[in-house]
Amino acid sequence: MRQLNRDSLLVCVMLVSCCAAFAGIEETTGTLKSQPYKDKSGQKNKLSETQAMAREYREQGLAFQRQGDPVTALSFYQKAVELDPAYAVVYNDLGVVYEAMRFIDRAEESYLKAVKLDPEYLSAYTNLALLYENKRDLEKAESFWKKRAELGISDDPWTEKARARLKDIYSVLSANPAEDQREQEVVSFLSEVESKKSLLRGDKKALSKDYFEKARRLYQKGDALSAWKQASDASQLDPSNTEIKDFIDKLQERMLLSR
Repeated sequence: MRQLNRDSLLVCVMLVSCCAAFAGIEETTGTLKSQPYKDKSGQKNKLSETQAMAREYREQGLAFQRQGDPVTALSFYQKAVELDPAYAVVYNDLGVVYEAMRFIDRAEESYLKAVKLDPEYLSAYTNLALLYENKRDLEKAESFWKKRAELGISDDPWTEKARARLKDIYSVLSANPAEDQREQEVVSFLSEVESKKSLLRGDKKALSKDYFEKARRLYQKGDALSAWKQASDASQLDPSNTEIKDFIDKLQERMLLSR
């Protein structure tokens, strides 16, 4: 069986163009429910007038973010941090928006600011880990996945994903190869993340391409029905793509002949 080495994982890592951000993935949405202000003991404190207003701006930013308007969302998040520079959550929100807009350096700075202000803010660690995977910096990605795994509770799905990503990265950095099944798991995970981001950006053609690639992989594995479903979704997102239409036509012919 084909084995996973440093180059193959790095190729997989390049599938990710920015964090799986706005919607659909719990850990990286930047759309977490508004959290009450707490001190280090975990007790709620009464918000000052400016802190309360900062949270209102954040909520407005989230609303525009969910509507797929990152530019307006960004303006509200910036107003929020101006009023409350210690508001860690909104720095993570800023990072999500910056990354969706391809301002990677600003996104990195924002995520790092979030964890500096709140060293137990889990979403920012995930976002940083994914960002560094995208930059092909596996050493830094490893450190942030490790932090996410250490801080997360055991039954949290993203804690398990962090541990799985660590295992993948360890196998590459230590030059210990894994089997083809592990490589496929890496591809599937990152492909899922990329699909969420493509949908966020409103990039229907990019998302269509992702579905089409999945369809072809499924067909190669002999799963014609699932391949047809993925290809149909791809065609709906990009109706002008004749390659997808030809694939569906040929697939339907073969499915009929096999009956």
